[in-house]
Amino acid sequence: MTANTKSIVLLAATLVVGFALGLFADSTLVRRRRDRIGQLRRPPGFVAHMERVIEPRNDAQRDSIRPLLEHVAQQNGQAIRDANVRLRAVLDSMRVSLAPMLDSAQRGRLATELDRMPEPFRPGGPGRGGRGGRGGPPP
Repeated sequence: MTANTKSIVLLAATLVVGFALGLFADSTLVRRRRDRIGQLRRPPGFVAHMERVIEPRNDAQRDSIRPLLEHVAQQNGQAIRDANVRLRAVLDSMRVSLAPMLDSAQRGRLATELDRMPEPFRPGGPGRGGRGGRGGPPP
């Protein structure tokens, strides 16, 4: 094997290893970030996060802060659910308004695209249910 061939093989192996490491590291980081965001969207996650930020001085202060944080978490959840309902209605209205202007193939592509969207954003969709994923907290 010549020196040029060895160099090319070593370079190719380095490229493959670097690509694999980058791919796995990126997917791990993305998954970890998505899980962390999902936890914050659930009321207990929001409350725990805010308690860590505030760092109550003692249990008495923690006990007085917690009801307010839980109330705000409920309000945040309701705001997200309301926004998802409004968004579903707007998308459904868009589909109905566009239908007379589109041919059947275009309507099919639009329906396919709207069906690919996360459940809270699908026109007439049921929402995320108890999964609490990208669409916010469960109802």
